Amino acid sequence: MRKMRFRQFEEVMTKAKNFKPVRVSIAAAHDEDVLVAVKQAVELELIEPYFVGNKVEIERITSQMGFDLQDFVVFPTNSEEESAYVAAKLANEGTTQIIMKGFINSTPFLKGVLHKDFQLKTGRILSHLSAFEIPEFNHLYYMTDGGLNIAPDLIQKEQILLNAIEFLQRLGMEKPKIALLSANERVNEKMPVTIDCYHLSQQAKKGVFGSVIMEGPLPLDLAISKESLYHKGIYSEIEGDADLLFVPNIEAGNIFGKAITYFAKGIMAGVVLGAKVPLILNSRSDSAKAKLASIALTVVSVNQGAVNENNLYFRSSDWLE
Repeated sequence: MRKMRFRQFEEVMTKAKNFKPVRVSIAAAHDEDVLVAVKQAVELELIEPYFVGNKVEIERITSQMGFDLQDFVVFPTNSEEESAYVAAKLANEGTTQIIMKGFINSTPFLKGVLHKDFQLKTGRILSHLSAFEIPEFNHLYYMTDGGLNIAPDLIQKEQILLNAIEFLQRLGMEKPKIALLSANERVNEKMPVTIDCYHLSQQAKKGVFGSVIMEGPLPLDLAISKESLYHKGIYSEIEGDADLLFVPNIEAGNIFGKAITYFAKGIMAGVVLGAKVPLILNSRSDSAKAKLASIALTVVSVNQGAVNENNLYFRSSDWLE
């Protein structure tokens, strides 16, 4: 039985408001959409922000939007690299619990987190998890990894799945349904992706991934549509009702995510997993609403994860040893 399944990001924000604000360092905070999202998150009492970036621009933008910074700290920096370094340093010292990407490219942002001066690495792979609110669908869908790992091998795929499962557990989802996506439900040697999917699904049956329902290879229609299963005469434990969609490579995930955003008018939240603190990572072109959704989702995971730490079905150390 799944303990928690959010239908919309509005429900995530409502849940996040039940907890005390989380401290967030924002790398290169001098961006209007970022600051709009941060202002809304502060007004909802979701976060306590620590601003890092071009101080003049931060103060100019916040002044225009009526965002009073009197109670917050601004750390002035002069470059993307310095912004990433300072934001990561705050998290490494324990001052902040989350690092958020502002008006900065992903590469320097992640380099700051992984800098040798800090102990934010865990030994696991970093991976991106997306969450989608899609019109006419009755719950949020999660997808990994369409943002970081280009062509993961089998071992990397296992770690990407473990990152995502742990995150979903922290959200309160006891037994997520996971579809390992491919173009066909049959294992075919000419399609190596199907072989990886089969191997991962067998590992799940052995309990490697804890309490999950995991199937693959599965095409997208069989992962999300009971009608497709019925018409094709296929039995699936997922029952056309997947929570997490696992894509085989970054191209598939990137196209999938942008298709939802642009064609289906969906909203995408994004977080990078695998470091000692979660990293809120949206595209610089994402809307303020998408950035606020990312903040809310990560706030719930941090707070609820701390509450449920002893009840997780597996811990990162279990598979790192």
